[in-house]
Amino acid sequence: MQDLLELLVSASASGCIYGLMALSYLLITRPTGIINFAVGEWAALGAFAGYLALSRFDLPYMVGTLTVLVFMFAAGWATERTVIRPLIERQAPPLAAVLVLLGMLVVVRECLSLAFGPDPYNVPPGLGFGRVEIGPIAGSCQSLLTIVVTLVVFAGVWLFFERSLIGKTFAAVAMNRRAAALMGIRLSRVTSLSFAAGAMVAGLAGLLVAPMTSAHYMMGLPLAIQGFTALVIGGATKVSGALIGGIVLALAEQLAIRYLPIASGLAMAVPLVLLIGILLFKPHGLLGRAEAGR
Repeated sequence: MQDLLELLVSASASGCIYGLMALSYLLITRPTGIINFAVGEWAALGAFAGYLALSRFDLPYMVGTLTVLVFMFAAGWATERTVIRPLIERQAPPLAAVLVLLGMLVVVRECLSLAFGPDPYNVPPGLGFGRVEIGPIAGSCQSLLTIVVTLVVFAGVWLFFERSLIGKTFAAVAMNRRAAALMGIRLSRVTSLSFAAGAMVAGLAGLLVAPMTSAHYMMGLPLAIQGFTALVIGGATKVSGALIGGIVLALAEQLAIRYLPIASGLAMAVPLVLLIGILLFKPHGLLGRAEAGR
């Protein structure tokens, strides 16, 4: 029983990372309709920025985290201004933006490889390497920090969309871009903010997972795949669906690796089997709903 409870804590922490990656997709896809598969490289960029801030420059953890978030905000904003906005202004199809962002994925990865080399880098955890035990529940300090930070981020994003005026403009753009523009909403500003916010969330995910896996230039692609899978499982239109999808995905993955009598390599296919099953029986995800007229 103790082993199961510790596994649940570890899986919840992994699920929170997947949920943050899914949220990064959602923040961009919801108002723009663009699927940004480069969020994984943004996570890697956040991990390496955390390494520089916390290890090279030895900044306090809170200061280093804020520095990473500001840097990622600027990276997301710059990405939208330099490679996405010209396509939107030329009325390019959404697929063009997806392909350009795939190109950005390769560019960022190769830049990280040239700058840091192939070796992994250790990123210090926010609360040290100790363990926390609360009754029968136990886990590493970094796992518990990841869970708490993720819950705070999701609560903040939910409040942003549901309670703030700017959040309502995001929702209006998501429903109908043309109607939102006719109402005076600046679509370019919403798009820029969505990319900046998505980069911040992905960078935060990279910073939180780096102490557990190290910062490596190839770390982005698995996170991008798991995040997108979590988004589809939970439902691609709801903030809560991103988190639930991430936790369901991580639980299925780690429970299979621990308890099923199969090789760990085969167990990695369990999330894909789960994804196929959910798409067959719930095509819009666990929390998603079919749109009217479809």
